[in-house]
Amino acid sequence: MSRKVFSNPAERIMVAFDVDELSEAKIIAESIRDLGVTFKIGNQLGTYEGWKAAIEFAHEYGALIFCDTKFKDIPETVKKSSRAMTRLEPDFFNVMADTTLDTLKFAVDGVDSAVQDFAVKKPILLGVTVLTSISNDESVSIYGADSASKVLQFATSAAQAGLDGVVCSAQEASALRDNPATTDLLLVTPGIRPAWAASGDQQRITTPKQAIENGADYLVIGRPITQPPSEIGTPRDAILKIIEEIS
Repeated sequence: MSRKVFSNPAERIMVAFDVDELSEAKIIAESIRDLGVTFKIGNQLGTYEGWKAAIEFAHEYGALIFCDTKFKDIPETVKKSSRAMTRLEPDFFNVMADTTLDTLKFAVDGVDSAVQDFAVKKPILLGVTVLTSISNDESVSIYGADSASKVLQFATSAAQAGLDGVVCSAQEASALRDNPATTDLLLVTPGIRPAWAASGDQQRITTPKQAIENGADYLVIGRPITQPPSEIGTPRDAILKIIEEIS
């Protein structure tokens, strides 16, 4: 797919709702209402409250929703999971890209079949490359090679399979933009930490401005927004500060 043109820098921000219950999520949502950001809902909330409820919650606030499902299984199961998720009409969801090319193609087939059979909106399908909590040394231990080369490998597979984009560290974004096979992928980048925020459990991190300069389309930001330092203020204040940085 062609890369999105953003009319508002807030559209680049995906706020990670890392909470258990919708009652907790609503407190965050009320604080950032009408800013135009995307709600990223992970397995923590999706498992407890259910994906259907989480999607309805985001849409009640007029927000796009990224369901961070990270499906990984045998090809047929990934296909059926992708088909089921598409029926719920999220705006984005993802599968693990550190898998076979056939599995990624089956995920695309699951999306396409649901769109055809149920006349639902087609979501943006993303492939997760190497988690941003994984250091370079850990990548070598897990995958047998450094994180940069594995991200490129997994992103290339995602592009070949027909996925719309990938989830990667912003540190690898520029390499994906420079590679002809992956240059047109949408790049969703976790591990975003403003200079005023703690790094937490993230390893391969960049600031919002650096991520955009590297070629990122979307910035996934959790605790710096949902639990900002006291000197920053509220979640809304944190988003406005990030918007100022990337404008």
